[in-house]
Amino acid sequence: MPIELTDIARLAQILETSGVDTIEIEEPGQSLKLVVDTSPRTAASPTLAAPAEDHSVIAKADVAGHFLAAHPWRDKPFVAPGQRIEAGAIVGLVKIGLLYAPIVAPATGTVDAVIAEPGATVGYGTPIARIRPLN
Repeated sequence: MPIELTDIARLAQILETSGVDTIEIEEPGQSLKLVVDTSPRTAASPTLAAPAEDHSVIAKADVAGHFLAAHPWRDKPFVAPGQRIEAGAIVGLVKIGLLYAPIVAPATGTVDAVIAEPGATVGYGTPIARIRPLN
């Protein structure tokens, strides 16, 4: 029985609420490894820290895998700081084996920062990009 995307999301939620950070499932013909970032959320550098009154929104990974800022066949990243984007625009990809899952912008606005490092392992809910919504 194939593992569905909704099953993966539910497993990630269970992991996050239980405090467990990794699970591996292997069945004939398929395997799944989920890694959830359970560490406290801190800014990587002072330039990424958002002010308390900031109304930025965060584009987050929906699955676990490796973050790609650009499509493997292109050199240019999907987004860069200062770039204006529309809601639903692709801000990056998560590579899971041979699959590429898009990470989409939750709102129209300007990219404030790309938080995730290209090639980094990301988990369900890992912040990828910070966007300042248009008013």
